[in-house]
This record gives sequence, C-alpha cells and structure tokens, in this order.
Amino acid sequence: MEKTYKVSELAEMVNGVVKGNADLEITGVNSLKLAGPTEASFLSNIKYRSQMDAGKAGVVLVVSDWKFEPKEGQTLILCQNPDKAFTKICNVFAPAPIQYAPGIHPSAVVHPGAKIGEGVSIGPTAVVEEGAVIGKGSVIGACAYVGHFVTIGENCLIYPNVSIMRYCRIGSRVIIHAGATIGADGFGYNTTFTGLVKVPQNGIVQIDNDVEIGANSTIDRARFGKTWIKKGVKIDNLVHVAHNVIVGECSALIGQCGIAGSAEIGRGVIVAAQSGVNGHITLGDGSKVAGASAVQRSVPPGAMVFGTPAESEEDFIERHMLPRKVRKLAARLEKLEALLAAGKEGSAE
Repeated sequence: MEKTYKVSELAEMVNGVVKGNADLEITGVNSLKLAGPTEASFLSNIKYRSQMDAGKAGVVLVVSDWKFEPKEGQTLILCQNPDKAFTKICNVFAPAPIQYAPGIHPSAVVHPGAKIGEGVSIGPTAVVEEGAVIGKGSVIGACAYVGHFVTIGENCLIYPNVSIMRYCRIGSRVIIHAGATIGADGFGYNTTFTGLVKVPQNGIVQIDNDVEIGANSTIDRARFGKTWIKKGVKIDNLVHVAHNVIVGECSALIGQCGIAGSAEIGRGVIVAAQSGVNGHITLGDGSKVAGASAVQRSVPPGAMVFGTPAESEEDFIERHMLPRKVRKLAARLEKLEALLAAGKEGSAE
C-alpha cells in the first residue's frame, strides 16, 4: 500500500524546520534528478544545487544554515544533517520486509544429520549437508549450499545461490548476499619442474556477529587456522578476501577491492573501491585506503594513503604537483634567459 506523509510530519521525524508548503503530501523518495512533485530528496553538498534547482522534487532536505530562498513551488526541510535525516525518511517509505515462512521447502535437500533450529526457513532446492548446524530464526535462500559441518548462528539471512563450504563458522545476525562464496580454497601452489602443485587449504573461514557480505564476494578458507572477519565488518559486492586474512571489527571493504593472503586489516579501516592490499602487511586501526590504490607496505594507525604504489596524502600531493612546479620553473628560467640575452645584446651595442 502507498504510504503518504505531510511535509510537516517528515520534518518532525528529523527535527527539521519547514520552508514552504508544510501540508504538501509526500508519497516516496528519490534522487534530486528523478524526484517528482510528491517525492522527497536531499542535498548535502552545495555543488549539486543546480540539480535541485532543475529538479521537480516536492520537498528537499537541506542543511539547517541554508541561506537561499526556495524557488517558486519548492518546499525545503532545514535539518542538521540532510544525509542522515534522509535515511530516516527512506526507512519510513521502505516496503515491509519479506517474511520467510519457517520450514523446509519440499525440494530442499537436508541431511538427516544436520541440526535445524526453531523457526528456520530453508528455500527451494537449497542443500544442507551432514553435520551442519543452523541457528533459530535463520533463513537459507533458494539454491543456497550449506556445506559439511558448517555452523550458522541465529537470525542470519543467507540469500539465494550463496555457498558456504565445509567447516566454516558463521555468527549471528549475519547477512550474506546472493552469489557470495565463503570458504573456497585459498590460492596456494608450489612451483615445481613439472608445474604448479596445489598446497592443501586445511583451515576455515570464521565470520563473527553482525557482518554483512555483498553479492558475488569471495572469502577464501585459510591454509591453516582461519580467515577471520570480525564483528560488524561490512563487505561490498565483488570483493575478494584471500586466505588467512584478518579483518578487524567495524571495517569496510568497498566494491572490487582485493586483500591478498595473510594481510591484517585493523579495526575501523576503510579500503575503498578497486584498491589492492598486498599480502603479509598490516593496515593500522582507523586507516583509510583511497580508491584504486595499491598498498604495498604496512600503513600506520589513522593514516590515509593514495595512489600506486600507495603513499601518504602529503607525498601523493607533492608528487602530483611536481610536474606542474617543474613547468612553472622552466617558464621562469626561459624568461630569465631571455632577459639575460637581451641585456648582453644591449651592452654589446
């Protein structure tokens, strides 16, 4: 059913102040470019103001010290943090979450030696192998695979086509999106005269509570011990975590980044999109890796690194500014040489 709220009601939810028509009815949310006359949007960066001015959004959330008057027919909500406030409004208009009926679908294959908790839902053609343990309230989506002796905690959501391989351990309230693979063999080979010989990957993957793993991401089992994703980590789509990596609590790994074997990621670290982290190095607590960077050496806590090879912000800026400085110095040198040449000619006369 369509939800409708007056602008005044939305403003009250976010402790905002209305400029414009407080009685306007809003039925949904959208981007600045696409929002229509009955939809809400937000502007948190002034450089996108042109999109707001050109758009047709019924109401726009802006910062509380907004100094511009709304255009004719436009309504604003002034609030302290438009981004966070808009998230609240998005939640208000979100559809009700899907309710998964407890039970095992007739087409699912569940080994009699598996332990299935109270209220678990197992979808069509899912497979649960011998020795697996699934905690109460968890959902195993269609075509998902839960391998031998895997343990899954309570209230987890395992989307369709996820594969969790043998002996891996999943905590509670974990979300794993479609197509992700947990516990494939790590990439380990020895070189010989006759070719590459596989090194056994005998460890596991351990995923702690409240972790979310994006679609088609892969987390490899350890060669020995465990690949460990600690509490509260958020992993985007298409991320690769290699064997024996440790990812500290509340860190974020963003789309298409890759973490090589035995690297250790500290607590609260952000590795941005398409970045690569070398094996056997450490990223200190709270450090940040900029997008498309290649981190070859350990990074101290709280540092931010850029580029390939990754370096500090100061070094990155200096190196990229150097060619411009050289060009300016060359131009000044040419002028000085011209002045000197003119002076010599004058003295000769």
